[in-house]
Amino acid sequence: MKTQLEERLQRTMALLGKEKAERVFGASVMVIGCGAVGGYALEMVARLGFGKIRAVDFDRFEASNINRQILATISTIGRVREINPDADVRGLDMRVTADNLDFIRNEEPDVVIDAIDDVRAKCALAAFLTRNGIRFVSAMGAALKTKPEMLRAATLDKTEGCALAKKMRDNLRREGVDLRKVRCVYSPEAVKICKDAAGNNVLGSLPMVPAAMGAMLAAEALALVTE
Repeated sequence: MKTQLEERLQRTMALLGKEKAERVFGASVMVIGCGAVGGYALEMVARLGFGKIRAVDFDRFEASNINRQILATISTIGRVREINPDADVRGLDMRVTADNLDFIRNEEPDVVIDAIDDVRAKCALAAFLTRNGIRFVSAMGAALKTKPEMLRAATLDKTEGCALAKKMRDNLRREGVDLRKVRCVYSPEAVKICKDAAGNNVLGSLPMVPAAMGAMLAAEALALVTE
C-alpha cells in the first residue's frame, strides 16, 4: 500500500524515478529570503517534497506585496505544512548579515536558495557558502523586468546584463571567491525605470518574473540534490 507521501508525490516519483525522489524526500533545503522570488521557491520545494525546510526572513507582508508574492495572502500561516505535512518545517525570524552566518552550518542544509536582495549580505552569504562547501543557488535581480522567458541559469562569471550580478561579481572577485562556484538565476533583460507620482524611482514588479525565477531556483536546488 502506498504511504500518504507516495500518494501525494506519485507524479514526482514517476518523473524523477524512485531513487532520486527519495533523495529529495530525505534532503534539507534552506530558503533565505521569502519575498517575491523566495516565496515562490519555497512553495516549489515544499511541493517537491523536501524532507526538511527552513525558511529564513525577518520581514512582514504588506498589502503592496500581494501583486507578486505568493505567500502574501490574507492568511499564510501553515501554508508550507499544508502542502508538505511530512516535512520538518521551521521559520527562522532573522535578518541575514555577514556576522551571523554560522547558523547555516548548525542547520546542515543539503542545499541553500539565496533570494535576499541586500547586496552586502548577499555577497557575504555567497562567500560563506562557497568557502564551506555548501551547495547553493542565488537569485539575481527580478524587479523592473517583464519577460520571464529571458531568465537563464548560469555560474556568476557567465552572467551579463544584470546590475545585481555585476555588483556581486565585482565584490566576490575582491574577496577571492571563485565565481564558477556561484550558481545563479538571472535575466539579461534591459530594465524599465519606474517612478511614482512624486517622481521617485520605485522597483516596479510584475508577478511573472519572480514566479519564474523562484521556479528556476527550485529546479536548480532539485538538480543539486539529485545529480
